[in-house]
Amino acid sequence: MIRNNRMYSCRQGLWGIICCLSLLMGMASCQDFTDDTGRTMPEPDLKFADGTLNLPLEEKEYTVDIESNLPWRVKTSATWIDLLSSNGMGTGSFRISVSKNANVAPREAEIAGWIIEGAETKLRVVQEGVGIALKKRAVKVGAEGSAEEVIPFSTMVTYTYELSEGCDWIHVTDGAAITPGVINESELKLAIDPYTDIDEGRTASLYLKGSNGITDVLTITQDKKPLGDIDYLRMFYESANGDNWTKKWNFDAPLETNPTNWFGLKFENKRVVEIDIQSPNNIEGDIIPLCNLSELRSIKFKHQKLAGIPEEIGQLSQLTTLWIIESAASGNLPESLGECELLTSFNISNHPTSTPAGFNNTFTGNLDMLINIPGMVTIKAYCNNLSGPLPVIPLDGNNKPTTWKSLKEFMIYTNGFSGSIPYGYGTVIEKSGSSGIFRVNDNQLSGQIPADIKAWSQYATRKAAWILQGNSLTE
Repeated sequence: MIRNNRMYSCRQGLWGIICCLSLLMGMASCQDFTDDTGRTMPEPDLKFADGTLNLPLEEKEYTVDIESNLPWRVKTSATWIDLLSSNGMGTGSFRISVSKNANVAPREAEIAGWIIEGAETKLRVVQEGVGIALKKRAVKVGAEGSAEEVIPFSTMVTYTYELSEGCDWIHVTDGAAITPGVINESELKLAIDPYTDIDEGRTASLYLKGSNGITDVLTITQDKKPLGDIDYLRMFYESANGDNWTKKWNFDAPLETNPTNWFGLKFENKRVVEIDIQSPNNIEGDIIPLCNLSELRSIKFKHQKLAGIPEEIGQLSQLTTLWIIESAASGNLPESLGECELLTSFNISNHPTSTPAGFNNTFTGNLDMLINIPGMVTIKAYCNNLSGPLPVIPLDGNNKPTTWKSLKEFMIYTNGFSGSIPYGYGTVIEKSGSSGIFRVNDNQLSGQIPADIKAWSQYATRKAAWILQGNSLTE
């Protein structure tokens, strides 16, 4: 007989004391069944009230009845059965706790009881299994979907399955017929449709329901669609006043070069490689979304209203040209510009006299990060609010520049640069002959003009307007 442990009360404490005392007496007499007066003790008689305990699969405590005419003990080798009490002085009971059976099949164990060691009476304990169980409970697929996801499971019972309400993007193929009562290894196959939403992923559940009332759950998660060039173009368009552009983009058109559909854009293999919008188009916003166009080689904006150059610009590893001209842009130049290692042409200038009202750039900071870009040819940053010393060109042991070797145009006039002119600029500019430009006038430069600048072939005719004017330099 099994009784629920709630039948126990405060008599347990007293009962434990009695049992311990009785056990000592009983064990002393278990060998010859005589007491200290020589009186013969009764023949040992022990049995469990039930021959088999049939238990459900849940974790639970139970009380087991035992009939005995002498003190007794119980034991078990099963790891899933815990004996909460294990001895008594006569007819009575003991408590056990069993853990949950997560196995598909039932499991069995024995509890042994004895008065004389070696003469044991066995109690069979059978705990039911879950009957059905998935071997994986989660599946994650990409936005492209999956033609076949195999979901293995074990079952001893017949089953049905169903998907979350309203789920029409998962298609299930059933496994082979099963034989109830034995363990069947089976599988379901899922076909998962592609997902085209870029805002968020989606999740559904598949419920595997055994005829024994047990249900196991598989969670299917699908990623959102990876963002492509058209998505980043749309982000920029929507955040940069696209509805009011003079020349709009047609997002229903194929990604190919077409001035009517994609004004200012050039495509190669459906990827954006150039942006060139230099006529007023009412563009107002941040270019951050464009910094995700990984094949982009050239950005040219003029007469727009842009927030500035974001730190994300460093993501454009293919960028060779960056022009943000007369576009009301401001803020410090980001250090990440130095990560655009293929950059050759950099222009953030304003016209000295004819920039339209409201379109002046007002960039701040310095140009030091551009030293990390070896192939610079053109640097135009005139008429801004830049400051600090001029970038120092690294030199080798022979006093020759090791970077910016192809520099042809260095135009940073009308800013707030200070300090002296470092050696090296004249050496690299001289390579371009009469087409080379070195304009640093109207800053706060001081000190002596270096020898390589004075040796520049254009120095005599250019020094007054391009170098000395507006500075405190000496020859």
